[in-house]
Amino acid sequence: MKKIIIVFFSLVIALFYSGNIVAQEKPKTKISSVKQKDGTVRFSLTSSRPFIFGSNRYILHIGNSDFMRNEQSHKNGKGYMTFLVPSGDLNNIRDGAHIYLTYGQVDIEETDMDELSKNSRRCWSLGYYSKDLLTK
Repeated sequence: MKKIIIVFFSLVIALFYSGNIVAQEKPKTKISSVKQKDGTVRFSLTSSRPFIFGSNRYILHIGNSDFMRNEQSHKNGKGYMTFLVPSGDLNNIRDGAHIYLTYGQVDIEETDMDELSKNSRRCWSLGYYSKDLLTK
């Protein structure tokens, strides 16, 4: 009988505190600057939490183009990443092309990227490409 009472109170306490359990929020990630120097465009991103250093790669998708070459760091609980994109590779990208960041490879032609960015912790919508983003 004593065990039943202990189990009952344990369940009551667990139910009471279950309302306080919150899923971990997806980090906020945004483009902080886009600068061109010589033949390279540096897309700098910031995140509300450090970027993952893992076995997958971060990939910047601009329109139908994918870019993987990047530098990343973290400081004061925030993440910083800069993608190094050859300026010639941006010549064929039209203004208004969507920009996404993914952790891991995604087939952007076969995937609804808007839906993925809303429901996945490994995909972020970063806005739209425009040549006006570039600052020198």
